[in-house]
Amino acid sequence: MAPTGDIWRRIVPPLVAAFVVFLAMVRVAGRSPAEPRASEERSSWGTFARYLAVTVAEGYLALLGIVLVFHVWLARDHGAFRSAAAGAAALLAIAVPVFVVIEAVSRRFRP
Repeated sequence: MAPTGDIWRRIVPPLVAAFVVFLAMVRVAGRSPAEPRASEERSSWGTFARYLAVTVAEGYLALLGIVLVFHVWLARDHGAFRSAAAGAAALLAIAVPVFVVIEAVSRRFRP
């Protein structure tokens, strides 16, 4: 069992932060529900590439921000940032081609 000081420093802040973010998302979604958009029949590969690049960049930066706050700042584990940067880059090297293949197959068999 972890010491009480460790629990308050390592476990409680991420849980509280995640809960606050969740509550904020529920509140925003309740106040302004998403408007249904007209779906585009065929978007270009350029549009898909921009969407994928923005999604990858934002996700990578969000992950590194989370690691920076919770592992480096709160848990004082300075090696975690380098490990997370390398690990996330490796995962992206696997995931991005998979999404491109899925999009290509989807376009091929879309009516």
